[in-house]
Amino acid sequence: MAPIAFSIGSLDIYWYGILMACTFISAYYISRHFAKLHGLDWPVVENLYFLSAFVGLVGSRLGAVLPHWRYFLQHPLEIFSRGGMASHGAIFAIMVVGIYYVRKHNLRYWQLADIAAPILPVGHIFIRLGNFLSGELYGPPTTLPWGVEFPTSLGPVHPTQLYEVAASLVILPFAWKWAKKPRYHGYAFFRTLFVHSVVRFFLDFLRQHSELYGPFVLSQIIALGICLVTLPVILILDRRHTH
Repeated sequence: MAPIAFSIGSLDIYWYGILMACTFISAYYISRHFAKLHGLDWPVVENLYFLSAFVGLVGSRLGAVLPHWRYFLQHPLEIFSRGGMASHGAIFAIMVVGIYYVRKHNLRYWQLADIAAPILPVGHIFIRLGNFLSGELYGPPTTLPWGVEFPTSLGPVHPTQLYEVAASLVILPFAWKWAKKPRYHGYAFFRTLFVHSVVRFFLDFLRQHSELYGPFVLSQIIALGICLVTLPVILILDRRHTH
């Protein structure tokens, strides 16, 4: 794997950065498509997109830093220099900021969340491809024919990054369909977040690169918590909107 895509003089351009940019570009056009489809004021939604992009970056970094706060307290400069992002941190930060934004502009919170639902699998497709090309977040050793050898893996391992890419490719058309014609506000968002969290919970049994809390890593605990919240919400709202 080669994490550097190309170099301009002494400046190295990394695949992860390119694919992160693809995530933001895709998110922009997805937001615009569904905002116009549902008759929302695009300039207002566009401002929320740019705010969410910034907040998502900050939140994803905080999500990676906070679980290791003791280390970063002793090495504060590494908050900015040491790599690591956490998608759960980005999602949480965007949801919190969204509360204040929709109140200010008199928007429907869960309607906007539905618009963002397809962005979740698209983002994971690009980001996990970036992880793959960077040779990180792979699984344990395997003898399966699709095992991949990374520079630091000391032999073929499960390409768990590609497993999540494959899962996200399956989730994406469903998320798109749900967001196109949601039965109620929140319909697409809750379903997409639930399915994604189920995938994340089980995949992280293979990708346990973090500290264990009992039998689980922190991302699994968060994913399980999301499932335990979103599933009852889906069942209750489905029943409420049956007739």
